[in-house]
Amino acid sequence: MVSERIVLLAVLTAAMYGLSAYMKDGAYLLPFGLYKVGLFLVALILLIANRKTIRLREVTLILWAVFLAVSSKFVMQLIFSDRDFEQQLDTLVVFSSWFFLGFVVFFFFWQILIAWEDKTIYRWLQIANGAAMSVCLMMNMFEWLIVPTWMWLMSVFLSKTQNPIHKSMAGLVGFVILSSWCSALYFGKEAILGNL
Repeated sequence: MVSERIVLLAVLTAAMYGLSAYMKDGAYLLPFGLYKVGLFLVALILLIANRKTIRLREVTLILWAVFLAVSSKFVMQLIFSDRDFEQQLDTLVVFSSWFFLGFVVFFFFWQILIAWEDKTIYRWLQIANGAAMSVCLMMNMFEWLIVPTWMWLMSVFLSKTQNPIHKSMAGLVGFVILSSWCSALYFGKEAILGNL
């Protein structure tokens, strides 16, 4: 129950931030630069709040969250000054791309680990949809990402044996992908992905 409340607070915080941006600029834009860092912080808070023993699933969860946070344009702008950021933009894009690739690999490995915990037919649906999500992420097929994400989330939430930490984190990842996809549908893919 603690995990669900933490994720609900994170979703409400993101929605309130989007609403404040809507009041200021007139555009309800949910994906913003802190999404990637926010996923890392929520993963860390979930592990601390639940005081579980750290096993391979939890380590993998933290690893993909770290790789995703480091790939964020927002984090790179914090690390480098504006002048250095503009001069080294090509290098930073390559650096960010490698960390995003690391995120995809660890995220897929995490999906396999949480699917393997399930002993029902949903295990294979989680693995198949996780593989489809990884392909969409690596090939930059953002438009097609919604279908395997939705199917993966349904198979995770229909499973009765999932750990609440991982089920909550899966729901938060689904929210991030769904809100980014909806905003990209309205504002255009380049505007949204450039913001992340």
